[in-house]
Amino acid sequence: MEVTTRAGTPLNQARRTIRSSILFAAPGDRRDQPHPSPPSPTSPDESPMTDPEGIGAALATVRNEFPALSRRHGNSAYSYLDGPGGTQVPRRTIDAIARYLERSNANHEGAFATSEESDAMLAEAHGAAADFLGAGPDEVVFGQNMTTLTFAVSRAIGRTLRAGDEVIVTRLDHDANVAPWLALEEERGVIVRWVGIRKGDCSLDLRDLEKALGPRTRVVAVGLASNAVGTIGPIPRIVEMAHAVGAWTYVDAVHAAPHMPIDVAVLDTDFLVCSPYKFFGPHLGLLYGKRERLEQLASYKVRPAPDGPPGKWETGTPPGESIAGLLGTFDYLAWLGREFGGAGGASTRRETLVAAMTAIRATERRLALQALRALGGVPGLTLHGIIDPARIDERVPTFAFTLTGRPPRQVAAEMGKRGIAVWDGDYYAYELIRALGLAESGGMVRVGFVHYNEPEEIERLAQALRETAGPAAAQPSTRS
Repeated sequence: MEVTTRAGTPLNQARRTIRSSILFAAPGDRRDQPHPSPPSPTSPDESPMTDPEGIGAALATVRNEFPALSRRHGNSAYSYLDGPGGTQVPRRTIDAIARYLERSNANHEGAFATSEESDAMLAEAHGAAADFLGAGPDEVVFGQNMTTLTFAVSRAIGRTLRAGDEVIVTRLDHDANVAPWLALEEERGVIVRWVGIRKGDCSLDLRDLEKALGPRTRVVAVGLASNAVGTIGPIPRIVEMAHAVGAWTYVDAVHAAPHMPIDVAVLDTDFLVCSPYKFFGPHLGLLYGKRERLEQLASYKVRPAPDGPPGKWETGTPPGESIAGLLGTFDYLAWLGREFGGAGGASTRRETLVAAMTAIRATERRLALQALRALGGVPGLTLHGIIDPARIDERVPTFAFTLTGRPPRQVAAEMGKRGIAVWDGDYYAYELIRALGLAESGGMVRVGFVHYNEPEEIERLAQALRETAGPAAAQPSTRS
């Protein structure tokens, strides 16, 4: 008899993909090492990807799938290095949105054709999102965005808490996984405990977590990858630590989802949330919750709404056109997995999606290494986060830096004049920027790369930064 996982994938196949799904899990939990060694590389029989050059060898074909990438700035292509704030979308996504609005635009659960088509589309989207995360279809919830979904879950959990119960948050996270839990402090008398960072590499201090955990810990809220500096957290270890004291875990995977495979069964987290507009989809939020958690919590909903998941959590009329667009995104990723991830013979959508994200991870690894070299050659540039090439598997290709004598906003504006889109400020990594002492000086400049970015864009960025640095940055670059 063949044993299957929650997502319906044969267990032996799931085991083969575990290493690729948790490339991010191994190193950071070695608390006795200030600079842990990188994880072992995935061997060929443990990964669905067969061609390590994959996407890179056919980048023009991939870029042609994204209409926005044809935009020009003078004689150069417009350079989208603002991916951490939202990626561009493939043609399949745009077409799916238009097709839905043209043919099937209706509210759901009606007794007529367009409503029935909407219902079928919603069911298919739940299945595809479940395959993306390794979950069951009734364990994924669509919402307006990650922040709204997190407030909904935190309020629902808050109903079960008493004064003196404890919630743990971190100084590395986006504030959307901090503020909803801080609100319980005022509303419920909950005690919020903090996990700090190691400033040298902007990684979580797990000793802090050990100290914070206790018999009254109810929730540990943590990020899978930092939206500011790209650090990947040791989530399986953190989940294990939280569960050992009876706490639930709420994982923000918004910044991880564009860059790596995710398997919630492997992570064993109680909740995980991400944003499709960060992984080549429309503006939406996507929540995973273990079925028993979604069932047992009382959601805030109107009375006629369903009493079971996912409907009890999906308040109001669903954004049908955006959810249809997300199906187009998953179609694109499945194509990517088949064409460049070695999944041409895959039998399930889950397999093709894991193959796509594994190929993306390998492609972006090369971009990250190139970015470390290029940014390191800019005079006066201070890069924050993991900068050791030997630890490249502990980060995603998102980089934050300061430039001597140049406020971050000025640097971003200078890049904008050159047709290079970057971010500045704190990007809602509110506590991290303050922990680094950069809040009063405008935060940092942030650039991010995804699989459709070209190596030439990295060199163009570095040259533009050298020009912007000018004589004010005569000293060599530094790295925190």
